[in-house]
Amino acid sequence: MPDWTIGEVASSVGIKASTVRYYESIGLLPSPPRRNGRRQYDATILDRLRVIQTAKTLDFSLDETKLFFEGISEDSPPSELWRAFANAKLTFIEEQIARAEDLRRILKLGMTCECLKLSDCLPIGPKSSGGSTCSNS
Repeated sequence: MPDWTIGEVASSVGIKASTVRYYESIGLLPSPPRRNGRRQYDATILDRLRVIQTAKTLDFSLDETKLFFEGISEDSPPSELWRAFANAKLTFIEEQIARAEDLRRILKLGMTCECLKLSDCLPIGPKSSGGSTCSNS
């Protein structure tokens, strides 16, 4: 299919047509040519929407995502700007994982503890190596 309608584009990537229009209004997507007053897209729009969806999944803001597209063509490698954003996001994600692992450790400890007071089962420090005042640990 050489030309896609806004509904076909939206449906193929699992978003609403209003989302496509919004992305156009903020400059994330280029304004498509129109035929008989209706937007007509080519298949390249799907790749761009997939990048937007991936960036959104990775918690990049729409403004950050917009910067990914500036100064690059559809067939150029990721820009240095993208690499810098990705590196910062990777650091953030690694910190979230470390916090989640700490929480999991504390919860598992609490499930096996037989202390009389909850405070006796809590880890001694925020980054303790599993140590607590609990006699069961």
